[in-house]
Parts: sequence; C-alpha cells; structure tokens
Amino acid sequence: MKDAIEEINFKVDQIDDKLKFLKSVEKLEVMEFVENSEGDAIRIFQTVNDRGKPLSNMEKAKSLLIYFSNRYLNKKLDNTINDHFSDIFEIYDDIKHLGEELGINLIKNRDFNEDNLMRYHFVTYSNENYDPTANYVLQYLKNQLTKHRTDGNYAEIENFINSYISSLKEFFQNCNNVIERARTEPKYFKLFVVLNLSATLYPLIIKLEKLKLLDQGLSAKGRETFNFFDLVELIEVRVYKTRATDPKADISRLVFDIDNKKADDIENWLVWFNNRWMHKEEFQSNLSRGIYGNRALNHIFIIYSEHINGKEFDIKEMKELVSKTPNIEHILSQTPTFEPSALGFDNKEDFIDYEHNIGNLTVLEKGLNSSVQNKNAIDKIDGYGRSLFSMTKKLGSSIDTSKGFNKTDLKARTKVLAEYCSERWWSDRAEESPETTVTVGEEIESTNE
Repeated sequence: MKDAIEEINFKVDQIDDKLKFLKSVEKLEVMEFVENSEGDAIRIFQTVNDRGKPLSNMEKAKSLLIYFSNRYLNKKLDNTINDHFSDIFEIYDDIKHLGEELGINLIKNRDFNEDNLMRYHFVTYSNENYDPTANYVLQYLKNQLTKHRTDGNYAEIENFINSYISSLKEFFQNCNNVIERARTEPKYFKLFVVLNLSATLYPLIIKLEKLKLLDQGLSAKGRETFNFFDLVELIEVRVYKTRATDPKADISRLVFDIDNKKADDIENWLVWFNNRWMHKEEFQSNLSRGIYGNRALNHIFIIYSEHINGKEFDIKEMKELVSKTPNIEHILSQTPTFEPSALGFDNKEDFIDYEHNIGNLTVLEKGLNSSVQNKNAIDKIDGYGRSLFSMTKKLGSSIDTSKGFNKTDLKARTKVLAEYCSERWWSDRAEESPETTVTVGEEIESTNE
C-alpha cells in the first residue's frame, strides 16, 4: 500500500492541470451489481473482470464449481466451496510469503502463483496427464462436471466437487507444512533454499508429508540410518541436478497411487528410481570429470564442510552462509596467469581437460571470491582462510603447507571428493522396478521450474 501511495503521488505530480483532472474524475461512474445468488455474482464478476486483471485458473475453477453447485445442486455446496477456496488462497499467501522470506527460488519467482500448486496437485489426483498446464486442469474439471451433468447423475457432481476441493485444500496445507519446516530445520532449509528442490518433486515431498513418512526411517538392510527425506534429497542431487534430467512420468505415476502403497514399497520404488536414472557407475563417472555448472555443487560443498566440522550447521548459521551468496570458486583460475607446464600439466589443452573437475573447485562467499579472482593458488590463501566454509579454510591451509597447488594435488583432491560424494549420495544395485505397474516414463530435459 505504501508503494501504491508513492506511485499515485508520482503520477499526480506529472499532471499539469490538476483541477481539470479532478473534474474529469467526478464524471466517472461506479457500476454496482446487486445479486443475491452467489453463483450468479461470481459469473458476473468473472465476465466484468475479463478486461481487467486476468483471473487465475484457480479463481476460474472456484467460479466453475460454484456454478455447478448453484445450477444443479440447488446451491448445496456454495458455502463449502467458498470456505475451502478462501482457506486455499490464504494458505497460498502463506506459502508465497515463506518462499520470499526464505529465498526459495521456485516460489519467490514472480511467475509462481496458485496455479502452479494446482498443477502439482493434479498429478496426485488424476493420472490423465503427468505434466498438465493450469488450463488443462481447468478443462479437466469442466469435462468431469459436464459428463456427470449429461448423465443426469447429480449425486456424482456433488461427490466429485467434495472430493476435489478437499484434496486440493489438503495438498496446499501439506505444502505449507513441509516448507514451514525450512524455517527451523537446517536440512529442509538446505533442500528448498540451497539445493532448490525441483518442481517435479514437490508433489512427492508434499505427499510424503501428508503420509507422515518424511521422518520415518528406511527399513531395508543397510539403509537404517536414512529416512524418506534423505531419499528425496538423494534423488534431487543425483538425478535432477547431476544427471540434469526430469522423469516426470515416473514420479507422477508414483504420487497418484502413493496413498495405496505401503512404506516399504514406496522406499523400494524410490531406491529403484534413483538407480534407474543415475546408477552408481554413472554417478562416479560424473563426479570424476568436469562438473562445474552442476546446480547441486553449493549444497554438496556445504554438506562436505559439515563433514569436516563433524557437525551440521544450525539454522542461524545456514541463513548467514546463504546471505553471503556462496559462489563456486576455481582454485586454478579459468583465465590462468600461470604456465600450465609449471604445475604439471602437459600444455594448456591438458589444463582445460581438468579445470572444471571437482578437485579444482570449492565454495567461497561472493565478496571473497571477487577478491581472489584470477590470482595464483598461493595468493588465494588469505581469502580462503577468511571463509566460513571449513572445506575452503582447510584447502587454504593445505596450499600454504605444500606451497602451491598443481595437477597432482587436483587429481588427488578429485578422488577424495568423488569418493565422499559417491558414499554420501549412495545407490543400491537394482536391475528391475520393484513395482511392475509403475513403468519407466519419458525422460524430459530439466527446466528451472
């Protein structure tokens, strides 16, 4: 409101003849529609509003459902629909506020609105489409309601509306619940804020929250120290970030039927999915070659710093780290001032083959990163020593001790980090899906959303 007042003042200041402007305003008329029927009122609102701010598909869905209640159910569900959507929009506002407050890229994006969550919910409610648009969801509602109307089965209209709005509200509430945990729990903060959980996995983590499974330990031998949350984080790092693929069809098939599955079946399916899309050998291969640009690197290096510390960062420390805008730093700079052969490389082309390997990368706060840019490794020690990240401080100490950083050091460090990552973000060997009813879907290139 403060911004709006300032904008109005700016506009008024630009009016030369303010008296003439006020007289013009006096000629404007406000149209008032008095309608006792809420269904009719919503239809009028939608029609009149058509040339103003566009309605979201969620708003249109509410209007559509009230119309069918008003027209075919004698207004029986008007209040119920109104109350549910009122709660849903309020919950959405909380989610949007959380995303902006915490810095969750997906949610704080200006293009993210309630329609996105309506789409994520759809794959848990229907198996018609694993990648629906908001328009598709709205058309689906129209098709279902029209079908029951044509059949003359008005009881089914009532059942469908009740089922849909209850499921939708529950989904929004569980979404808010799981994101709320990022405020106080470091691992959730890392998942949503640092790792930026992919949109495709939102329906999965929301359903696991609903089923109270996220904190439940895994049951299979060798997995006892992990829980379902760890499986989601594991899949995000290995499949969605490192392999950079987005198997939407597989995930949608799981979440659609997840309420009918036992915890052990869900566990085995997720482990199979992880291995199916990024098996152990492929992950190790990815870790041992150029990995710069992998969007999980900040997350991986923060976890590795915790490993060196012997303890996790608390939520206050995590927020401080993120506020420093961590960057991925090349130890041997991408625009080197050194002679490659002096550091053990055959030539410049040989250095280029290694420059993006994980052994030549670390994490460094943006301000410090700017101060050490393009310097030789030995000249970066002071900047590394002032970092909040243990792995970078330790690296600086190691460079100081050995009086430099060369190809041999880079290869040895790559091996250590690759082995740690392979063990930390593990996979079970499994050749076939534990559920033959859930088949492998299409592989879709990942997107920011």
